[in-house]
Amino acid sequence: MSTTFILDPGHGMSNRRRGVFDPGAVAAGVREADIAMEWTNELRSILRAAGHRVVRTRIDHHDPAPVGKRAGIARQYRGDVMVSFHCNAADGRANGTETFYRGAENRAMASALNEAVVEALGTRSRGARTERESQHARLAIMAFQPCFLIELGFIDHDGDRAKLLDADLRRRACEAIARELLSSTA
Repeated sequence: MSTTFILDPGHGMSNRRRGVFDPGAVAAGVREADIAMEWTNELRSILRAAGHRVVRTRIDHHDPAPVGKRAGIARQYRGDVMVSFHCNAADGRANGTETFYRGAENRAMASALNEAVVEALGTRSRGARTERESQHARLAIMAFQPCFLIELGFIDHDGDRAKLLDADLRRRACEAIARELLSSTA
């Protein structure tokens, strides 16, 4: 029996304002929305090759995907689990990977996903955190459960950004994410 995975490349067209492209954080000419899309497409290919159904909340930078509608997309396609990719930004000195979740029952999976990315990328672990520990009290995509928002690294930190852009590291990290997702849904 195949699992339906919902993958959410953060930001993009009409994310916050209709008809306006939201690049997310930008550093050194690199946009968060681009990294999120590359990671989503990488994970999508791995999960599909394993025989699973994968639905993206947006398919490219022209596809309008308001943040408030993304959980509805997951429900519409009867998703089993949702993963959202993002990048942090701060002051250029902060670094590391962290994964947000809702509900104590999802903590172990959030931790496993976070550590899979950390091990594959060689980033510092900032740990698994509840959505209340994010910069927002509630995250709109987490209206769908289970949902895990992975802040892959800090786009404005030179070391993290280089790792996020490295195709080999991205592949290795997405393979590790897929292993965790597949072991939890088996």
